[in-house]
Amino acid sequence: MMMRGGRLIGLSSQVLGMRCFSTNIFVSRLSFYTTEEEFKDLFSPFGKVKEARLMRDPQTGRMKGFGFVNYSSQAEAEKAIKAMDGRILRGRLIFVEMAKGDQSQ
Repeated sequence: MMMRGGRLIGLSSQVLGMRCFSTNIFVSRLSFYTTEEEFKDLFSPFGKVKEARLMRDPQTGRMKGFGFVNYSSQAEAEKAIKAMDGRILRGRLIFVEMAKGDQSQ
């Protein structure tokens, strides 16, 4: 941490209370029976979904229980988070939050 011109340099944006600008959201605790189409359709009402990915085990092909949704804008992503975080999907309580870091593969 350094001081420059009266400002602290080197603190994370969360410590300073600023939000990272992101269009990617992370969805966890999904049912292993959730389909790609169902997942995309579930998050489409909140904006233009550029990509919806369910993560799978590379060896077995089974769902890992989480996925990512990429929106066209941050406002759409925030709307989806507010609407879907803590909802029940296929009998499971899901959690929705901004994705941390770059999730591209």
